[in-house]
Amino acid sequence: MFALKSAQRLSRAVRIEWVDGLRADFTYVWLRDNSQRRPSLVHLELNTQPEAIDAVDNHLHVVWPPFLASDYSSEFLREHTKIKNSKDRKCTSATKVLAIPWRIQRKQSDILSGQRLHMATVEWRDTAVDPGSVWPHLERIPSVVEVESVTSLGRVHLVDAVSALTLMNRSHPELFRFLTDIPIPYAQGFFQTSHKIANIEDGRVIGAVFNNTIRSSEITTESVEIYYQSMKIFNEICCNLLQTIELQPDETLIVDNAQVLLGAPAQKDRRLRLKLFN
Repeated sequence: MFALKSAQRLSRAVRIEWVDGLRADFTYVWLRDNSQRRPSLVHLELNTQPEAIDAVDNHLHVVWPPFLASDYSSEFLREHTKIKNSKDRKCTSATKVLAIPWRIQRKQSDILSGQRLHMATVEWRDTAVDPGSVWPHLERIPSVVEVESVTSLGRVHLVDAVSALTLMNRSHPELFRFLTDIPIPYAQGFFQTSHKIANIEDGRVIGAVFNNTIRSSEITTESVEIYYQSMKIFNEICCNLLQTIELQPDETLIVDNAQVLLGAPAQKDRRLRLKLFN
C-alpha cells in the first residue's frame, strides 16, 4: 500500500498525493456521501465544505459540520482514483410484473402458493429504512415483495418510482437523461452489480431500480457533481410522492419491486416481515 504524502484543500475537492507521485482529486460531496455513515439524499449538501482536512497515518481525516469526523484510508482512496468504465458493465433492466404498483389484501396462509416459493425472508425492526428497491445488489432483483406486520399497525413508506421518474423527465429532462444513461452500482457483502435506474420502452418508463443506502462508492462518471444533483432532484420528487400506510396484522402488502421504493419510518417495537420472490 502506498502511503499518503499530502492532502491539499481545493474549492470543491481535496487533492491527494501519494509518495509514488500519483495525484487524484476527490470532490467533497463524494467524500461526504461515502463517509462512515452515509447521509440520506435529503441531508446531503451538494456544496458541502469540510471544517478540517488532514493526512494522518495513511488516512485522510475530515471533519464535516457539525463536528462529524470521518476517516478514509489510503487504500480506499487509491481504489477510487479511476472512473470505472460504465460501458463494460452488464446492467439488467427491471420490468414490472403487477398491473398496479402495490395492493393490500387479507393475509392468507400462502398468497403466492402454487405459483412460486419465496427466495428469502428479512425483517425490519425499529429503525427507519429509507425508501428503495429491495435487494438491488443482486443481478436480478426480486420481482415481488410481500410485507406483513408481526406487531400491530406497522407503518410502511411507499413511493411510486415509475411515476417519480416520469415527473422528473418532464421537470428536469437533462438531469433525467443523465441519470438514466449511467449505471448505478450497488454492493452488499460479496454481491456487486449495477442497474440502470429506469427501464425505458418506447419513451415510457416501465420499471425502476434505486436504493441509496446500498449504492456503492464506485465512480462511474466524470460528472460527479451532476450525478449527485440528479439523484437529489429524483429524491425530492420521491419525497413529494411518498405515501405512509399502517399495515394491520391480518393484512399483507404486495409490492412490485420494479415499480415501488419500499421503506419504513422509525417506529418503536415494530417488526415488519418481508418475503422476497423471484
